[in-house]
Amino acid sequence: MIKFLCALVLSLPLMANANDFCQNLSSEAAKKGVSFDNTDNVYKVGGKGRLYFYSAPDEKCIEKKIFVVPGNELYAYVEYEDYYSVMYVTNDGNQVDGWIKKDRLVETHTGIAPNYDAKK
Repeated sequence: MIKFLCALVLSLPLMANANDFCQNLSSEAAKKGVSFDNTDNVYKVGGKGRLYFYSAPDEKCIEKKIFVVPGNELYAYVEYEDYYSVMYVTNDGNQVDGWIKKDRLVETHTGIAPNYDAKK
């Protein structure tokens, strides 16, 4: 029990540093990334299995309890390196925000905003 408590106390600063790292990276990536046009920002999850969310665009920032599955729709807002900043709306209407690896997303060529230019 003492060993467990010592390990827990010693790991707390590391967890805090990881959280700071992810929060800082997410903010920086949102500023430096390329924003999507809201007339073409809806994507579907392709491939097989779970696609995990990240709190920032880095492997260290994976959220192992938050994921989407093939067929789910996501709304992309920012592209940064191999990730998209996205929002997913659950069946009960809750919103989940985070970063997703973009290689499994399939374009739908639709968006959350109307494309008035398409009617010209």
